[in-house]
Amino acid sequence: MLKRLIAIAALCSSAAYAGPAEELQQHLSGYQSARAEFSQFALSSDGDRAEESTGFFYVARPDRFRWVTEEPFIQEIVSDGESIWIYDPDLDQVTRRSADSQGNSAPALILNGQINEIQKQFSIQRIDQQGPGLALFELRPLNPESNTFARIRLLFEQTRLSELSMEDSLGQRSMLALHELEYDPELPAGIFDFNLPDGVDVIEDQGF
Repeated sequence: MLKRLIAIAALCSSAAYAGPAEELQQHLSGYQSARAEFSQFALSSDGDRAEESTGFFYVARPDRFRWVTEEPFIQEIVSDGESIWIYDPDLDQVTRRSADSQGNSAPALILNGQINEIQKQFSIQRIDQQGPGLALFELRPLNPESNTFARIRLLFEQTRLSELSMEDSLGQRSMLALHELEYDPELPAGIFDFNLPDGVDVIEDQGF
C-alpha cells in the first residue's frame, strides 16, 4: 500500500511539470493489460441516461480484447490481434472484420495508450482540477470534418480511468463508466480466442 501511495505521489509531482499530452501518457502507461466491469449509456439532450447496457471486458496490448455485454442483451466482441469477431447469440450471427479496421478508433487508441496516434487526431487539454485525486482531459479533433467524434473526455480517479464520455459530430452523447478496474490482472487462458459456435452464420465484413 505504501509503495502504491509513493508511486501516485511521484506521478502527481512529475505531472505538475508536464504538458497535457505528457500527463495523459503517464496516466495511460504503466500497464500491459486490464479488466473492468462497465456501464454504458446514451445521454439525452437534458442529460438523462437512456439505453443503458452493462458487462465486462479484458484488454491486453497490443490490440487484444474481449468485450462482453450482458444486459439488456448478450453480445461478445473479441479481438485476437488479427481479427475482430462480433457475436450476437440472439441472431445466431457472427461478423468478422480485420483488426486493422479498429486502428484509428479513438477508444481503441485510448485503451492501447497510443498517445502519439491520439495526438495526430486530437488536441489534448487538461480541464481544471475537479477534486483531490481527479484528473479530467478533453480531446477535440484537429480535423472535425473527417472525425467521428466532436469531443471526448477522460476522467481519471487516482490515476485510473473511471469515465469516458463521447460526443459525436451529430451531437449525440454517450458515456462509459468503469467499475472495479484492475491493471495487469491474471488473464484467463484463451480469453482472447474466439471459438466459433456451431450453426451460426458468419458474415465477412470487408467494408472497414
